[in-house]
Amino acid sequence: MNKPQPNCAACAIDINERFCMRAKGRAPEDCPSLHSRELAEAVFCDTPPDEMEFMRTAAIQEKEGYASREPYNDIIPSKPRIVEIVEFARRMAYKKLGLIFCGGLRAEADIAKQILETNGFNVVSAMCKAGKQPKSSFGLSQSQHVDVTAARESICNPAFQAALANQAGVDFNILLGLCVGHDTLAIKHLKAPITVLAVKDRLLGHSPLNALYMYHSYCSYLKKPLP
Repeated sequence: MNKPQPNCAACAIDINERFCMRAKGRAPEDCPSLHSRELAEAVFCDTPPDEMEFMRTAAIQEKEGYASREPYNDIIPSKPRIVEIVEFARRMAYKKLGLIFCGGLRAEADIAKQILETNGFNVVSAMCKAGKQPKSSFGLSQSQHVDVTAARESICNPAFQAALANQAGVDFNILLGLCVGHDTLAIKHLKAPITVLAVKDRLLGHSPLNALYMYHSYCSYLKKPLP
């Protein structure tokens, strides 16, 4: 019999009572922690030592991202993501970092680079338009340019960004604000491990979850199929 398709996003059980979270937790009928135990064990057994260390270090970093508020024993967040990236890279003994960023976030990239260098890292940075490849070479017409009045426009080139980072021999890559699809290609071509500092959302100030937060108000149009 086919196993039910995982549907964790629709699980109605309180997060603190879920089977995947607690030894005696509850689970819906389609819970993958129940129905795919053999797969979970196989994945664990097949995890190579370097990934085991990566996961262990990431779990330690997760713990270090919270603080206890005495005497209430509350667990509260304590660090922004850029700090966690610095700490994680230190824990993994990384020395050279790749900063793969969008030109629309060039000011943020400069600040991120300063923070990383202040903490002792060698930073290799590559902007999306590096390579200066014209969009026309990919079969795009002038009407498909962002600036339709420009006779020539450079295409975002994540494969070249990745090649630059790979050539420099970076230990760890940080993605900052790449477009949808361009981030996919960067992830595909980068050889060293990758994390994301921020993703692009032109409308919402690069905070894409705001559309979900406003699902029942200003973004309620998302309840219907997009045209």
